[in-house]
Amino acid sequence: MNDIERRDNGAAQGRTMKLLGTLGGALLAVAVPLCAAASEGVPALAAPLVDHHIHLGSDELARQMDEMKKADPDAFEHLSEDIFNKPTPADAIRNLDAAGVKRAVLLSTAYWFMLPGQAADPAEAARKMRAENRFNVEAALASKGRIIAFVAINPFAPNAREELRYWKGKPGVRGLKLHLGAAGFSADSPEQVAQLGEIFALARKARLPIVAHLRGGGSFTKADVNLFVDKVLSKAGDLTVQIAHGGGYAGADPATIDSLEAFGAAIARKAPGTRNLIFDISGVVMPEEAATALGSSDAQLALFAADMRRIGLDRFVIGSDWPAIGPIAPYFELMRRKLALTDAEWTTLCNNVAPYLKRGR
Repeated sequence: MNDIERRDNGAAQGRTMKLLGTLGGALLAVAVPLCAAASEGVPALAAPLVDHHIHLGSDELARQMDEMKKADPDAFEHLSEDIFNKPTPADAIRNLDAAGVKRAVLLSTAYWFMLPGQAADPAEAARKMRAENRFNVEAALASKGRIIAFVAINPFAPNAREELRYWKGKPGVRGLKLHLGAAGFSADSPEQVAQLGEIFALARKARLPIVAHLRGGGSFTKADVNLFVDKVLSKAGDLTVQIAHGGGYAGADPATIDSLEAFGAAIARKAPGTRNLIFDISGVVMPEEAATALGSSDAQLALFAADMRRIGLDRFVIGSDWPAIGPIAPYFELMRRKLALTDAEWTTLCNNVAPYLKRGR
């Protein structure tokens, strides 16, 4: 899966649909919650204060997922079957409790109703997007602060600016989720680059931090990262921008390492827009079978961890991508076991909190 041509939009979009903009893998059969000691007399490992990347979906989204699965049983390859069990906000809270996690960032997948070539009726698709975003915001409000919501748009859809303006300043809305792979973004398109830059500028004016998933099924090359930084991220100013999945989309394949290294170089040169640039590491660690299929390995994870150190651990936050890779506690246990980090480094990561969750930010 190294260096798949980004110009092959059809292949990339197909892979994106298989991964649904979230990540996944086989469920772990048995795992110990992080808050539990491995054995008597051994202190428990630290649990993350915040899960910076979880998802929920409305009944309407669940119906569309079921239809897609029937039409193409392989469309959700590497994803946990948990995504088809219609997880609820109460399920999210139970998972957080089991993992010893205090808060979570709920990222809407409303963009799914505005995928390229899928919206036969743009007005109806816009209505469904609004309803899906509202479902996520209401779930966050009902949690009384335990969950915070990011609404989602397709930055290239006709309703993108209207949807962003609608949610600006609304109670319960903390930020904006963008899935560039699902939106069909191509760094080779000057028009799309300009449109995306405008959305980043609008988000800055609206004070809506951004979580950006960059990749579809293809790679997001170093050249793509440099263009993204110079032409798009620079428009965000000092707004917090969180790059999902460590700059990749599933595992730590060579393309993910290349992407992260390019971001690290941009940070080192203090490129505009990088002051509050952070990365969530949801989905970087995958169960063994899925990792192998996706071009990831323990050696690649060691390279990823080395890049984390070079960039600075303070720029990395933990996320689970629940429910795409199964229950939260087992996933964080897998992450702790597979990432080549010391106990002190893991504790640092667990205590890292995105700037948009800090008081006054």
